[in-house]
Amino acid sequence: MSTMVATGLEYLPGHPVQVGVVHRERRISVTDDGEAFRLAGRPPGWRDAIERVLDEFDVNISRQGVVSLPVVPVGPGEEAIVQRIAQASLSLYQELLELPA
Repeated sequence: MSTMVATGLEYLPGHPVQVGVVHRERRISVTDDGEAFRLAGRPPGWRDAIERVLDEFDVNISRQGVVSLPVVPVGPGEEAIVQRIAQASLSLYQELLELPA
């Protein structure tokens, strides 16, 4: 089960960037559940937008547009990963909106 975390960011006024945090035994994962793609759609050139976000934020983005990362013991903590996923999701949303329709 995922716990939704408010990040203080907004895709649009009144539409906050929230990320899901899933705790399973010894694993924690953080995801935007594909919200950036749901809001912005998949305009032509969306794969290039994904590449730019991948390069900037070093996150995982699935073919369905889900931005995610695991929280690992040797890496940044859960709070840092939550913020990174939120920022990457917002950046992906903005990149998608900037593409020509």
